[in-house]
Amino acid sequence: MRLLFALLLACLPGSAACAAEFERVELPGAEGTGIKLSGIIVPGDEAAFATISAGMPRSVLLTTGPGGSVGAAIAIGTDLHNRGWSTLVPAGATCASACSMIWLAGNHRLLAEGGLVGFHAMSIRQDGIVVETHQPDVDLRRWLNQLGYSEDTTATIVNTPSRLVRWLDRLELQANGISSEPYP
Repeated sequence: MRLLFALLLACLPGSAACAAEFERVELPGAEGTGIKLSGIIVPGDEAAFATISAGMPRSVLLTTGPGGSVGAAIAIGTDLHNRGWSTLVPAGATCASACSMIWLAGNHRLLAEGGLVGFHAMSIRQDGIVVETHQPDVDLRRWLNQLGYSEDTTATIVNTPSRLVRWLDRLELQANGISSEPYP
């Protein structure tokens, strides 16, 4: 966990070296092409997603990674949700923090065997120090409510301290009001 935290702190907003990677991939166990998102999400990744997905019909975004910019994640999530896309955490992969916000935006959320989705409260960097703050959580909860998640579900998502990650499998997601389907 300390390594993950150090990696997130090392990436400055807009840093190309830390930008998430997007690539078109053949969907495992299915017909068609999807897009795989991996790595740390930074501001500007929403434009990269828009570029690589331009002209693609309704598809699947495979999401893996430790998180990053919630603003960029919400922009990507809103775009794919409005276009009717599904999201998938592949077998054995993890998707946490801002990555999980993108996964939550899928019209159909798929979770392959051994995949985990992780949540925690938001934080910001103030004077070089990471500080847990709750105003962005209010905005995040409002966005999640617009996607159809209940107040109880959004509380589950933001009530873990920002320095921790609450990992949920398919059964735990369902118990917390977050539907997901097995894949394939």
